[in-house]
Parts: sequence; C-alpha cells; structure tokens
Amino acid sequence: MAKSEQVLPYYKHCFVCGETRLGRLGLRFKVVNGIVRATFTPTEKHVGFPGVVHVGIITALLDEAMLWAIYATTGQFALSQEITVRFLKPLPVGRKVLVIGYLVRRQRKLFEVASELQDEQAVVYARSWGRFVPASAEENEQWLNALQPAKT
Repeated sequence: MAKSEQVLPYYKHCFVCGETRLGRLGLRFKVVNGIVRATFTPTEKHVGFPGVVHVGIITALLDEAMLWAIYATTGQFALSQEITVRFLKPLPVGRKVLVIGYLVRRQRKLFEVASELQDEQAVVYARSWGRFVPASAEENEQWLNALQPAKT
C-alpha cells in the first residue's frame, strides 16, 4: 500500500460497507491522496431491470462515499440532509466501478460533498452532490465505537 493510502474502518451491519456474509455489499473504502475510494462489481442481485443496476444501489454507493469523505477529512460522522444524483448512463451488471467521494466545503453546521461512479476507462455512470449535517457528539462516539478496524 502506498504511503498516501489509508484504509478506513467499517460497520459490519451497514448495507454498503458491511460484511458480505451478512448480505451487505462489502465495500472497503480507503483514502488515496485525499479522495475516498472503493471498488464495486454489481451482480444480478443488484438489478432494477434485466442487466442494469438499480438506481437505489447506485445512490447508496454515492451516499456512502460522501459520508466516508467527511469522516476521512474531519474524523466526524454526519447525516445526509440532501442528495442530488445525476444518472448519466445505465450501469451494466458485471461492470467493475470505482466509487469516489470528496469534501467540497465545510461549514460549522454543514458539509458539502460530492461523489461519482466511474469504470476503469473513466466512463462516469453517476455523479452526486450532497449536504450533510454533523452527527451529535454522542452519536459520533457511539458510531466510532461500533466500527470494525480497517484491514489492509
């Protein structure tokens, strides 16, 4: 692993980053040069129409990347307040994609973040922008304590 990479922890019951043996998607996010990223290869169990990944799955991936971008930058968790997603192309089943997220702007009571889904040829399938509100100190502590350590 390069010096500029940091593997992030995960919550085993989370739909996106949780353990696959529990029926979750199993993404493992890492920070590379300040950008949060993970890879995902959708299967037939992720479809909305034959051969096409459900937009709810795509939205969950984008939301998760934005959340981890906030955590990686600030050490704090936040809750989605508003998310806008632009679906640019249908994502085919079996297409390995990179999910990236980054913090755009931090204000006292609001984080503005962005994320996108692209394949290995840099074809972008969806982009999102969101506003997140910081979790309370109690929630942040509780959620930090629930995380599983990062595995390299």
